[in-house]
Amino acid sequence: MLIELDEIRSLMIRTCERSGVPASQVELVVGHYLDGELRGKKTHGLAKFCFESQYFHERQGPPEITHDRKAITVVNARREVGPISAAFATDIAVRKARRFGVGMVGVVNSQRYGILATWTERMAGEGCVGVAMNTSTADVTLPGAGEGFLGVNPLSFAVPTADEPLVADMSTTKAPMGLLWEARRGGQALPPGCFVDRDGHYTLDPDDAVSAVMFGEHKGFAISLLVQLLTGSIFGFPMGTEVDSIWRTGYTFLALDPAFGGAAADFVSANSRLVESIENVRTTNGSGLRLFSRNGLKARNDAIRVGLLEVSDSVLERLRSCASGDHREH
Repeated sequence: MLIELDEIRSLMIRTCERSGVPASQVELVVGHYLDGELRGKKTHGLAKFCFESQYFHERQGPPEITHDRKAITVVNARREVGPISAAFATDIAVRKARRFGVGMVGVVNSQRYGILATWTERMAGEGCVGVAMNTSTADVTLPGAGEGFLGVNPLSFAVPTADEPLVADMSTTKAPMGLLWEARRGGQALPPGCFVDRDGHYTLDPDDAVSAVMFGEHKGFAISLLVQLLTGSIFGFPMGTEVDSIWRTGYTFLALDPAFGGAAADFVSANSRLVESIENVRTTNGSGLRLFSRNGLKARNDAIRVGLLEVSDSVLERLRSCASGDHREH
């Protein structure tokens, strides 16, 4: 059903206030998850907000720096609410990039956030190339295997252009784990070829599924493995099956300042020219190539303009329960 954005925002604010989110950070948390929903990322918007809000009261924050050496910083988030710890790390990465040309921040012991694009766009807004990634519990495998051995390992990057930043935000699986969780709640079938049972066979039954499947076979495996290394051993964080809870999940935020490459004067215009050349590529059906994030940004702008958002009955019911302080149904 169509719900007014003001009503949704009010329910989210009440949830945060009841859950002990610091008053100064409520808008950050609400805006982050709502932005994911507005962009059409249903698995990382309101549904994820409802799920993650059960942990908000466990925060021990604010985050603290445990290691700091030139371009690299390590942060113990102290179970801080995910968007708060991510914003903390992103801002450090940008400051480091201004000083050293690159800033790399590893975070552990944090609650989860929604979409990664929020943080890479934040870095791009400061004139940097922004990269964000994280691991998760070992819920992901290759086709033919039933045992998960890596995390979902999503990856996002953003670069400034003369218009909106060019942003990519993707999982290294064929479908996000959030889709599995929602399918279990709603008793819906899974998309084909995306999840396997414990014997390694593809399944459409969310109750039989135990692992998500990586995209791209061994090429996707290589990208996922790189994300795992960059969110794990480089900071001394757990990896693979050692990641047995959200508190042992590793996050990485990377900012690069083009001024240190000697390209500051032409950086934005060069990116804009590249985007324009891609947009001018014609496909067999006569349409241009779809650039990452463009559809999501249009959906967000359209929803904001009319002030309404399409929300399923089940998600709206869960959101209202969370706002009333009842987290039994996430």
